[in-house]
Amino acid sequence: PSGEIVEGDSVTLNCSSDSNPPAEISWFKGGTTVGSGRIYSISNISSDHSGEYKCKSINKHGEKYSDGVTLNI
Repeated sequence: PSGEIVEGDSVTLNCSSDSNPPAEISWFKGGTTVGSGRIYSISNISSDHSGEYKCKSINKHGEKYSDGVTLNI
C-alpha cells in the first residue's frame, strides 16, 4: 500500500504467484535485478532506493511481471 516513506524506514515488498510448477521470483528496480524470493526487504531506506520496483515470476510455462510499485523517499 502507498504511504509516506522517510529515510531510515524499513520497507517490505511481497510477491506471490500461484503456479504449477511453482515459479521462481525475482525483483527488479528499473531494469536491474535487486533480489530474489517472495519477499524483498529494504532496511534503513534512503533516497538511493527511490524508483519503481516489480517482481517477475517464471517457470517452464512462461514468465509474468507484476504491476510496479514506486517508492518515493
